[in-house]
Amino acid sequence: MADHKPLKILLIVLTWLVFLAMLFFNAMQGIASMYLKEWKLFVSSNTNISEKYYLEITPAGWTFSLWGFIYAWQALWLIYATCALCRRSVEGPLYVSPDIFPSSLFVIYMFNNANNIAWLFLFDREYIQYSLIVIALTPFTLYIMMLISCKQLDKYGSVMIQQGMGKDIWMVRVFLHNGLGIYAAWTTIATLLNFAMVLTYYAGMSQDTACTISLGVLAMELIIYFVTDNFLFDKYLRYTIVPYIVVIVALIGSIAKNWDVTKRNSIFTAALLGTAGLCFLVKLVLVIWRSRTRPTFEGKNRPMTM
Repeated sequence: MADHKPLKILLIVLTWLVFLAMLFFNAMQGIASMYLKEWKLFVSSNTNISEKYYLEITPAGWTFSLWGFIYAWQALWLIYATCALCRRSVEGPLYVSPDIFPSSLFVIYMFNNANNIAWLFLFDREYIQYSLIVIALTPFTLYIMMLISCKQLDKYGSVMIQQGMGKDIWMVRVFLHNGLGIYAAWTTIATLLNFAMVLTYYAGMSQDTACTISLGVLAMELIIYFVTDNFLFDKYLRYTIVPYIVVIVALIGSIAKNWDVTKRNSIFTAALLGTAGLCFLVKLVLVIWRSRTRPTFEGKNRPMTM
């Protein structure tokens, strides 16, 4: 039987504290620049900076409301992980065994949140070139977390089914995997916008060319992700669907704000939106078909009977 691990409990508590600090600074970034200027905590808003460093692919303001969904989703998986402190599996405390929330997950997530805070200050002070380095680490850390979590679920999934923990498997998929997925997809797009700003305003490249390069990178990433998601890592990522929706929403927001039939980036964005929509539909079809014909461990194991 597994015993309680005080250090891991402390790690979960620290993760909550860093997460709440990150939420606080994100909230203050919008408030302080308008109502608390004398504090000099933040001197501008992301909206004002984005307008100053104009890009013809920046999404409409309403798309940035996705941040609310992202942070709410992060809170959901953290709440689920915290509830594991009070639950037990056949082998001991649920947060210990099966180890679906390894300590490395919380350490990396704390770094991710601290990185988020650092980006807020760098971008606010208009250190655009340095903020690019910081923001690029955000999706990278989330990719690592996805890798760790998917491997752990694959490792312990059959055991969880045998112990009658099928619902917990779905909670991990919905709360953690899709929660990390929505965060990673959005910050990947934010990184590409930051990249286009650096190319335009620090490397001296024309704004439209910089935007085309960023769209090209996004197109490449979308195709690579679609192939790896559906044909290489299906058993890990089958039910991680939200990233496609994020890309679609971001591209719709970009078209809504910047559509001009005479500009190549508008045409490129529209073509990319069609591609993302097709990838999403194919993903849904494959999920439904494979769930019936090639089930994961849920369909291969039945709960133990006593």
